[in-house]
Amino acid sequence: MQNLSNFKTMENHPDNNPYLGFSSTLISISSATFCMVASDLQPLATLIGSIVAILSGIFAIRYYYYATKKIK
Repeated sequence: MQNLSNFKTMENHPDNNPYLGFSSTLISISSATFCMVASDLQPLATLIGSIVAILSGIFAIRYYYYATKKIK
């Protein structure tokens, strides 16, 4: 754990890089924004996926119905 008396000197430490700090902040903000948007769109994506699954099942039933009818 870090000593609190050393806390103020970390701001001006020579190993700190302001560009790395800015880029990590930008990545953090953009990923948080993406997660907010993705969580809002998740029910819509689930609905679309469900509709696609139902339609593909209907078309599969139709295909196998006509395929077995041809064989007889």
